[in-house]
Amino acid sequence: MKLFFLRHGDAVQRAASDPERALSPRGESDVLQVVESRAEELAGLELIVTSPYRRAMQSAEIASRCLGYDGDLLVTEHLEPGGELQALIRFTVALNVESLLLVTHQPLMGKILRLLSGDNIWLSAGTANLVALEAEVLASGCAEVCWSAVPG
Repeated sequence: MKLFFLRHGDAVQRAASDPERALSPRGESDVLQVVESRAEELAGLELIVTSPYRRAMQSAEIASRCLGYDGDLLVTEHLEPGGELQALIRFTVALNVESLLLVTHQPLMGKILRLLSGDNIWLSAGTANLVALEAEVLASGCAEVCWSAVPG
């Protein structure tokens, strides 16, 4: 299975609530840049899954347009910032696809990457960071980090 994790781009500081915070202009640009830089590796995605938070959905929409993805975006609370790791793994396995992009937040992104890869470096992944994993099974320490991309 190929898993691509994208942390949403930089967001505005103020909104009526945290879930309603939108991408900043820099956030939009950063997401576009990082997805374009890895478009070849992302080609052929079977599914794009996103958190319901506005900034994550906007990031997923940018990725979808950039990649010419013609499927629907799947929205799940499992990708919210405080999502539970084992629930996310069960959800991902149940999708029964071989290649997917998951658009999420910190601290969830860092925690799931640390769990799957066994590497603590991902706990500080910044906005618009994109990380590619390959795994035969989704279990602790069983995924290989193939590459990562950051804006800039």
